[in-house]
This record gives sequence, C-alpha cells and structure tokens, in this order.
Amino acid sequence: MEPDPRDRPYPDAAEFVAHVASLHGLRGIVAVGLSWTPELAVVFPKLRVAGPSVSVGLDATTRAILVGGPASRLCGAEGSLSTLLDLATAPVVVVATDDAGAVLSQLAGIGLQPEFVGRTRAHSEDAERSGHLIVVDHRLAQTQVEPLEAPSDFRVVAIMSVYNEEDIIGPSIQKLIDDGVGVYVIDNWSTDRTNEIVRGFEGRGLVGLERFPQAPSERFVARALLRRVADVAAGLDANWCIHHDADERRCGPWPGLGLRESLWRVDRAGFSAVDHTVLNYRPIDNSFEPGGDFERHFRHFEFGRTSDLLLQIKAWKNVGRVDLASSAGHQAAFRGRRVFPYKFLLRHYPIRSQSHGERKIFRDRVPRWDRHERVRGWHVHYNDVAPGQSFLRDPGELIEDRGAETRTLYLPEMLTGAGIARHDLPDWALAGAPGRGVYLRKQAIERSKAFRLLRNVVDKPRGLARRFRSVPGRGR
Repeated sequence: MEPDPRDRPYPDAAEFVAHVASLHGLRGIVAVGLSWTPELAVVFPKLRVAGPSVSVGLDATTRAILVGGPASRLCGAEGSLSTLLDLATAPVVVVATDDAGAVLSQLAGIGLQPEFVGRTRAHSEDAERSGHLIVVDHRLAQTQVEPLEAPSDFRVVAIMSVYNEEDIIGPSIQKLIDDGVGVYVIDNWSTDRTNEIVRGFEGRGLVGLERFPQAPSERFVARALLRRVADVAAGLDANWCIHHDADERRCGPWPGLGLRESLWRVDRAGFSAVDHTVLNYRPIDNSFEPGGDFERHFRHFEFGRTSDLLLQIKAWKNVGRVDLASSAGHQAAFRGRRVFPYKFLLRHYPIRSQSHGERKIFRDRVPRWDRHERVRGWHVHYNDVAPGQSFLRDPGELIEDRGAETRTLYLPEMLTGAGIARHDLPDWALAGAPGRGVYLRKQAIERSKAFRLLRNVVDKPRGLARRFRSVPGRGR
C-alpha cells in the first residue's frame, strides 16, 4: 500500500497498530480503509503493509489487521468485518469506527472479545474525539487466565533515588506500599527532612535506605547514581524492579488492576520490560500542602512530548544487571529484552508550587549538575526556564484528569503514545524508498557503539575549550 500524505480519517489508528505489532514481533499489517503515511514507513520500517486483496507473503498468525470506517460500512453481510477471513486468527485486530456498539456486536458474533475499547480522533481537527477504537489482542488474551491476582511470592521493588523531596516523599512511598510494591531509597544526601521521613517506613514496606555517594558532594553525577541503581536492582530479591522517582505515580493499562498485579500480568504474557506514557501534572495555584495527597490535588496535565519523555522503559523483569547509564536513565537495556506492547502510565508531578519550582530548579538542581554530563547533552529539561518565570498554568491549556473517563478518551495516547510524538523527519526521508533507506542507515550509524565513542572523543576537547574560554582573562 503506497503512503498517502493527505489528511486521513482516524489519524492515530495506524500508528497505534504499528506500535503494538512491532512489539509483538509481527511482520506485517493488513490495512482496510485507512492509509499508511510516509512517517510511519520510516518509524516502523520492518513492517510490511498491504490491503486485504494484496498478498504480503505472510501467514495470518504473523500480521495484524487494521480496519477503519463507518460502522454501517464495516458491519453486515458485505462489510469489511465479514469479508476478512483472518480476523479469528490474526494476533491483533484494531478497528476504528464511528459506532462502537455495532462493531462490538459484529465481533462478538465471531467470538472476538476486545482487550481495550476507547475513543480516538476521527480526523486531525477532532477535538471532541468522536471516533472509537477497539483493540482485540489474541496473544494477550490467551495468556490471561484466572486468577489475575499475583501470588504472594511475586515481589516488585521500586528503587527510588531522591534529593530534597520532603514535601512529597511520604505519600509517594505510601502509595507504592499500598500497591504491594517494596521501596528501596537511594538518598543523594538530601539537606531537608527527606531522609528522616523515609526512615519512618522502616519495618513497613521499606526494603532499604542508603546515602549515595559515600560523602556529600556539590555535584550531582547522574551516571554514577544510575550505575548504583542498576547494582541495587541486580542484588534485590525481587521478580521485577522499577526505576522510580519520588514525584511519580504509576499504573497499568487495566482499570482496577494495581501496579503489582499489572506487572504480574505482563510477566505471565512473556514480556520482560514496560514502557510508559508520561503525563506531566502542572500546578494551577499555590494551594498544595507539603505532605498532602499530590495525586488527588493535581488534576490537570499535559502529555510529555519531548524526546526524553517518549522513551521510559523503566520497569523490568529482574533477570540480571541492566544498563541504565547509557540512556541517561530513560531505559533499562539488557539482552533478550521484550517490551510489553501497551504502555503503563507514569503520572509526573515535577513542580508543586511557585516557591517549590524556584527552589528545586535554581537551588537543588541546576547548580549541582555535572558539567561533563551537560556537554554530553544531559540535564537540558530546564534550559528554557528563567528566574522569575511563573510555574502556574492556566487550566484551560491543560487536560483535566477525570479518571477512567480521561483514560478512555485518550486511549491511543495512553496505551501506545500514538499521536503524541512529533515525527520531525527531513523531507528527503519521506520522498520514497531511496530517501527512506538513507535515513534509516544514518540512524543505525548514530545508534552504534562506535559512533557514540567517536562522538565522546570529539565532544571532550569542545568541552575543554568552553571551560578555557570561561576562565577570567581568557578568550578575549
């Protein structure tokens, strides 16, 4: 199927099914009524895409099916759902339509039960999200048998690295414990009451507490801390580990299922790592009380769209030592990793008030960052923040969190990140197979270990030159 650059119906459905199919290890997609875009052909180059009447040389069990259109056209004796013979055997079936009820009845008639049902954009300007998305995942359904409750010996531990988080650390730890998750805290020598508050959880869910490094330091060296997190995780008596921050709250994709039970379900499905969709919650006033329930207080968010937030593989099956430092902590890398196709939610509460934001950024974070890591492109997320800037946001510019209703309304974004990322690809990469091939080769080279080593060699003298010019009397 040739890419169609024009605006198309249900613009997030194709990216959704491509994400799921690629992580399931499928080789192709049968697309009916929805087009494949040049951007997706670059982002998911290994997937072969064809229409229902075109053979892609794949067995029905190795390809997903994507169907889109009005329910009146999809259902009935002559509709697409009736004529697709692979529906019952395809590992994944995704339907985008205007009437979920009619399609669900049609699918039930051939024995298909959805894993997820929610809303999506019917077109690019559809602010009301009037479309419906139905997801049938045979592979996941086949592994889910009763009971869903995790056994008592299934242990999950969150390794939480902290620095001056006294206003939020207590509720953050308690929420994890209430979810059946143990907590190991690595304190980077907090100067407030953080360490004292953490000690209050000894004997009731706190797995461990240490200060790192061995002595207080004026610099925060993320690489060393990330290596310590990996060491701690590898030594824990735990089935799964989570690289966790104090200002976060996580949950699985199934409503009503706790974090520990959700990871148990992922484990039974044969996957060994979990990615996350980031929701950044913003303060709209200064009324948050330190030590209060931050999850209940902050109800307005925006999706994390920057590159550092789009990759958050921070929960993994504890099968040995993982590499966190190479990715600046964005993902746990290890041999044989299988990432679950559906993302968990990472609710992030980085700034809680105007005074907190000023203290955190201009006292506790920016002055302590390691200059060598800055040269490598780390610690850039506050580059655009200036002293005196307001951290309070207009709620009208944010999404109000209405719980299950909001999760249903933003199903593609929540489950796969579809529609969140801005694929800033050069025009020449979208101009057919030759340009796409060159771009993919370029990406492969830049991801290689040899290229990273060469870049570090080049960057080091640049950093030294900047330091030399910054010395008073030099570089004039």
